[in-house]
This record gives sequence, structure tokens and C-alpha cells, in this order.
Amino acid sequence: MKQTLKALHNAVAGSSLHQVTNPDSIELEGVQSLQAASAKDVSFVTGKPGLADAKASKAAVILIPAELVAGFEKPALIVPNVELALIAALNLIYPPRKPQGKRGNCVVAGSARIGEGTEIGNFVSIGENAVIGKNCIIGDNVSIGDNVQIGDDARIGPGCVFHADVKVGARFVVFGNSTFGADGFRFTLAGGIHHKTPHIGGLAIGDDVEMGANCTVDRGTFEDTTIGSGTKFDNQVHVGHNCHIGKNVIIAGQSGVAGSTTIGDNTMIGGACAISDHVTLAPGTMVAGGTCIRNTPDGAGVFAGWDGLLFADFQRLRINLKNLVNFQKWTKRVESLEKHAGIEVKK
Repeated sequence: MKQTLKALHNAVAGSSLHQVTNPDSIELEGVQSLQAASAKDVSFVTGKPGLADAKASKAAVILIPAELVAGFEKPALIVPNVELALIAALNLIYPPRKPQGKRGNCVVAGSARIGEGTEIGNFVSIGENAVIGKNCIIGDNVSIGDNVQIGDDARIGPGCVFHADVKVGARFVVFGNSTFGADGFRFTLAGGIHHKTPHIGGLAIGDDVEMGANCTVDRGTFEDTTIGSGTKFDNQVHVGHNCHIGKNVIIAGQSGVAGSTTIGDNTMIGGACAISDHVTLAPGTMVAGGTCIRNTPDGAGVFAGWDGLLFADFQRLRINLKNLVNFQKWTKRVESLEKHAGIEVKK
């Protein structure tokens, strides 16, 4: 969608124009990197390493922080936070699609309630007593079970499954082929047979939660699994039964949280992490990518490596492992020196 620099200036709170006399005359048609930008694109620079590229860029206007503007001779929009300004530019020029209120070929139970303006795609099924909020977009091939509740302004990607009794807050966003409220992984071995434990709990997800593609969140065994408001998952994140994930938690791709684990508010978990069952992570914990945490740490911290080591301990372990690899070489050197010095060592 074509816009003007004046419209962008108005959309970014606290922004000011630089080297611009008539912002209405500058048309904007896209957002691009500094190198790829054309004469009708917005681009951005966040730090000194990109300043040379910003000065050479063909972009119509550069989003720039105040500390970099001295000596900058190109049209720019000085902004308090470049990343937030970039989000505003993207939303302005590429506005999110709005629901059309239409229905495709779908099956909706008679007792289900669909909010005003909600769009339902093809081959969607909605169960008994389900409640879908206003202005949602439900993608193709979505299955919504009995008694499911989904809040206003949700965006549900194609192929998602909501098992019975799942409750989802407002402005929920999820991409394709994610599953919510499946049974947890709990079996009892007796007589050489794994006996399945029925799961009668539910799943409750707060407001403003976003999840990527192919995520899975299990229902509780007796009580609900819970996901706090503002939490964001990357692709391929799994959360087991009875977990309680706090508010504003970040979990990157291919990470798994095993059953009955509690993740405190504002925790950040990197990609490909494994958080064991019955673990508690304190609010504000940071877990580096590829880390395995098998026991509850003493408190919040930055953890990395095996067994959830604090980052400083993990660095020392890496050094010791490197020394261990070289130990045989050092042993031979010591033996050579002892022989040269005429020292006999009893073995």
C-alpha cells in the first residue's frame, strides 16, 4: 500500500524529520534492507556498523536513532526506537489482512456461537458449544472441538486442531498445523503393557499469545495446562501436560518443556532446549540455545550447556574439556622432559 513519509512520521510517536522539507512529496512503497532498498523504500540503521551502508543506500528515507544523525545528509526519520519504528512502517505499508466475515465450506454445530465479522475458511469444523470471538480469521482445515473458546481478533493458521475444552484469549495468533489440548504423555507399565492415563484437564491460553507453525501444547491430567498472556513461541515448540508457562515468556524453535514444569514470567528459552519434567524456572531466567535443564536451578540466571550450568560454569567446563583432550599430549611431553632430566618415575 503506497504511503507518504508524512503518514509514516505521524505513525511513529516521538519521531522527527531530518533533511526533509516536504514529507507529503516523498512516496513510500516498500520496506527493505539498506543494500536492497530502491528510491521508494523505507530502510533503517540501528548502529554504527551499518552507518556507511545507510549513507550509500538508495532508500527514500532511513529510520535512524538520534545518536547517529550527526553528519547524516540523507532524508531520514529520527526515531526513539528503530525496531518499533520498523514495525510501524511494516504495518503501515503492508497492513495485516482483515477478516472478511465470509464462510467457506464448513461444518458448524448448531449450538456454536460465531462472533461478528469472523471469517471461517474451507473445510473447518466447529463443535458443540464452541464460542469464537469477533473479527477472527479461521484458516482452512481447522478443527475446533466441543466447548472450545477463542477470543476476539484471533488469527488461526490452516490445519490447526483445538481439542475439546481449550480456552484461548484475545488476539491469539498461531500459524499452520499446530495442535492444542491433546492428551499428555503418561502411561503406567504393568504386566508388560503401557496403560494410558486419561487426561481430563484442559488448556487455558491468555491474551496476546503468538505461536509459530507445528507447535503442540498438551492438556492437563486433572487441572489445566496454562500459558500466560504475552507469551510467544517459535516453530516446533512442545509443552507437556500440567505445565504452567508464565507471562511474556519467549521460547525459540525446536524446544520442549516436559510435563509438570513451571516457567516463570519473562523467561527466555533459546532454540533446541530441553527442559525436564517437574522443573521450576524462576522469573527472568535465560536459557541459551541447546541447553538441557534436568533439575530446578537455585534461582534466576543465565544457563547453558548440560545439566543447566550457569553460563560462567559452562565456560569453565569448556576450557577443562579442551585441556582434557590435550592431556595425553602433555603427558608425553612431561615423560620426555623427565627422561631428559634423568628422573625415574615408578609406574
